[in-house]
Amino acid sequence: MREGSITALTLAADGIHEDRTTHWIWIKKLKLNPKIDLFWWRLYNNALPSNSLFVNRRISFFSGCPRGCEVVEDKDHIGGRCFKIRKVASLLNNWGLHIPVYECLEDCLGGLQKMLGREGLAANLYCTVLWLVWKSRCKLIYTGKEDSDNSIAANAISFAVQSNFLNFQQDNWDAYQLLLSSHWNPPPPGWIKINVDGALMKNNRARIGGVARDDKGRFLLAFDNPLQHWDAAQTELFAILFLKNVVKEWMFEAQGVIIEGDNRNIINFLQNSVKEWKVSKVIEDSLAFLIDFKQVIFSYSSRLGNKLADMCATMSLERSFLWEDLLENSIPPSFLHCLKEECDDLGIS
Repeated sequence: MREGSITALTLAADGIHEDRTTHWIWIKKLKLNPKIDLFWWRLYNNALPSNSLFVNRRISFFSGCPRGCEVVEDKDHIGGRCFKIRKVASLLNNWGLHIPVYECLEDCLGGLQKMLGREGLAANLYCTVLWLVWKSRCKLIYTGKEDSDNSIAANAISFAVQSNFLNFQQDNWDAYQLLLSSHWNPPPPGWIKINVDGALMKNNRARIGGVARDDKGRFLLAFDNPLQHWDAAQTELFAILFLKNVVKEWMFEAQGVIIEGDNRNIINFLQNSVKEWKVSKVIEDSLAFLIDFKQVIFSYSSRLGNKLADMCATMSLERSFLWEDLLENSIPPSFLHCLKEECDDLGIS
């Protein structure tokens, strides 16, 4: 072989190595779980034990997807083409997250790189979904059964937000909620969503209220409490801080809790406060009760998605209340009617 040819091959190899290194540098910025990080390294280097790889190494004669996709199971299929990935992504999108799908690994890598920063959680979620779908595929091969779409989607959210336990960053959940949605969105399976709101009355009188519901939209509890204040934003903040007085022990058994309000400034303020806590390891006493939850996410909602909490804060009842049963005589019909309407929107009877 001529010296020039050897030099050309060397330069080409160096270029490929540099390209791989560049890709891996930005993938590292997603801060994936170490197991997921390793999975992506193997996927990127075509080192996963796929059926296509086994055929190429003459270990097997079947190169198709074990789920019956009737196509070759290669890195492009694992990177986005498999129908299982698309079903889980569709489920996450129905929960209010914007999760993309891709036709090949090259498109996937390009798309994920563009999502760094503001859409970092969606990119992290996609990477996690692929890992969980691969694990489920391996489980199918060895046991004949695999994980449900709901289980994979819920676990993907848990992995994506638990890297720092309480993940309140601004580029997280609220950035992917359907902010202009005209209805309430349920949390993932096993989670609880608590909507809160505050309302200013006359003579510096204010009321705060909130409603807790599960992933099927079912009522768990509602509360209201009066206070003296003159600032609407601070009233919204007090509504969230008041939760420490109404949370129940059984709530801490949930996979996580989403605290949702319709004041973006307050949501951002609390996200930043806990970001500082993650650095200093010192959390304010007023927020310390949140540590008892497995996971916590602050979420912004439009007012149309926060109607029940708004009703609790504006009922102007003489006394504060804590409803834990829909059979409470003091619950007005308007509240029950709104709850039923929102459940009907979710297809829940």
